[in-house]
Amino acid sequence: MKPYLYMLFAVVSLGSSLSAQAEEVVPATKALQSTPEEAVVSPGGVSRPPVSSTAARKELQRLMDEGVKMLAQELVTEGTFYPFVTMIGHDNEVRLIGTPASLRVDSPEQAVQAMVQKTRQLAKERRIRGAAFFMDYMATREDNGFSQAGIRVELNHIHPDALSVFIPYSVTDDKKLRLLTPQYKEGKNVVFDGQP
Repeated sequence: MKPYLYMLFAVVSLGSSLSAQAEEVVPATKALQSTPEEAVVSPGGVSRPPVSSTAARKELQRLMDEGVKMLAQELVTEGTFYPFVTMIGHDNEVRLIGTPASLRVDSPEQAVQAMVQKTRQLAKERRIRGAAFFMDYMATREDNGFSQAGIRVELNHIHPDALSVFIPYSVTDDKKLRLLTPQYKEGKNVVFDGQP
């Protein structure tokens, strides 16, 4: 059975309030910031519009911030959230691809695979220049073996850098989302790699 995906072209307002009342939203800024001396680059042999790594990181940060706003209510009320992707188009608007709750019949893994395919198609059509895939994730700590709930975000951009982010979280007794210090590592660009 094919996963149902609906593209929601609702423009996410930067001023929208977080209805889940995030107690401590830690912006994931340090790893995405860069120095103003960076030059505009275009990946070698690839015909994409040039973009500076500073601009790319700002766009990735915006995708992360908007995605966290989108998932907060469901995470607090349901204890989990269904995977979705935020994208930024060439018009500079952030959009969402997700599955309405009433149509969530596939496993989260199948939903992610369908979203990757749809996002690749949009990238191939040159309709987007960045994407952030959001998944609820349970990590096991290497130091003590304990499990930690977190938000896994895979950040892809036409700029060659890709990041994988893990944002540990907890939901307080008074139903507030508390985000802890994000952890960054090199990611895999599954959307834009190898495209002409």
